[in-house]
Amino acid sequence: MKNRTVLKLFGIIAPIVTWIFAAIWPGRKAHIAAVECANKCKIMALVQNLESYMDPEGKTTLESIVERCYKLGSFPALWAVEGVGKDLAEWHMARNQNPTRMLNDAVLDPKWDGAWLMLHAGIGLGFAKYYIEALKSGANDAEVRAAVRKIVDLCRNNSRPGYYGAAIESLGLVSRFLKNAAFCRQVHKALVDYAPDSVGFFWRGAGRCLYFHPINFAPGFLYPCRAIKMCEKEAPNAELLQTMLSGVAWPLTIVNMTHPEVMEWALENHDDYFSGSPGFFNGVVSTVVMRYDTTPDDPLIARFMNHKPDPKNRTLCGLWNSKIKGSLETALKTIYPVLKKHHRLDEVFQYQSLPALAHELERETA
Repeated sequence: MKNRTVLKLFGIIAPIVTWIFAAIWPGRKAHIAAVECANKCKIMALVQNLESYMDPEGKTTLESIVERCYKLGSFPALWAVEGVGKDLAEWHMARNQNPTRMLNDAVLDPKWDGAWLMLHAGIGLGFAKYYIEALKSGANDAEVRAAVRKIVDLCRNNSRPGYYGAAIESLGLVSRFLKNAAFCRQVHKALVDYAPDSVGFFWRGAGRCLYFHPINFAPGFLYPCRAIKMCEKEAPNAELLQTMLSGVAWPLTIVNMTHPEVMEWALENHDDYFSGSPGFFNGVVSTVVMRYDTTPDDPLIARFMNHKPDPKNRTLCGLWNSKIKGSLETALKTIYPVLKKHHRLDEVFQYQSLPALAHELERETA
C-alpha cells in the first residue's frame, strides 16, 4: 500500500513539474519531455493500480478480471493486464511462497488469448518484487543467488510453454528499479550459474527499467539520451549493450504510440539515441509485435505505422518510412505469425535477430 501511495503522489507531481519546466523552457524539446513524462506516469499507474486487481478472497475469476481490463480500451488494456499478473502473483505469494502452475492451469476464453504475454510479464514482476524487496542493502552474493534461484523457479513453474521469457524479463526491471547497477551484476552472476538461458531476458528488462527510472522521468542536460548513456555504462559486454538498448526502445515506442512525435524526436536525434544500433530497432519491432498480439484489432497500431511526419523534413520522412513503417509491416506479416505458430512469442522479450529466428523455426519444421 505504501508503494501505491508513493506512486500516486509521483504520478501527480512529476507531470506537473515537467509541464512547468516545458512552459519556462520553450521549444519542441521541452514539449516532448513533458509528453513522455505524462505518458510514463499513466502507464505505471495502470500496472501498479491504486487498488489490487484481485479481490481479497480470490473468488473473482481471472477471466472476468481480464475482461474488465480489456473494457478499459485497447491501449490501456495491455498494462492493466500486466498489473493483473503482478497482483495475482502477490496474492498467491502472501498465502503460499511456492505456488505452481498458476498460469498453466488458468483458463481464458480464446478471445482473450492476447492476454497471456502480459499476464506472464506481470507474474514475473510480482515474484521479483517479493524477493528483491526483501533483500537488505549490501546483500552478499549468496543471498542474491538464493533469491534469484527462487524467482527463476517460480517463473518456470508458473509459466505456460513459450511464455517463460516474458516472466523472467521482469526480474531485470525490478532489480534495476529497486536496487542499482552493482546489484544487477550480482544477479547476472547468479543467472549465468543457474539459468544462463535467462541472461538476455534479464538485461532486456534492466534496459526497460532505465526508461522508466525516476531519474529519467524529467528532462535534463543529457535528455533525450540519458537512459542510453546509462546502458553504455552498465552493460556487461557489447552484446548485452544491444540488449539493454532494445529494452529502452521497447517502452519508448509502446508508451508513446499515441504521440508519434516522441518517436519523431528519437529519429531526428538518432546519433544520441541509437547511432545505428541494431538493438534499438529490435526493441521497436519487438514491442509492436507484443502490442499486436495483445490487441490485434487496435487501430492505433496502423495509425502509428502510417504516421506521416512533416513532408518538408525529408530526412525524417525517409527514416520513418524505412525504420518504422517498413520494419513494422515486415515484422507483423512475416515474423509474428511464425512466432505465434511455434509458441515462441516470449522471444521478443530478449534481443536477437527476429528474422533469423523465424527462418530457423520454419526450417526446423519444413
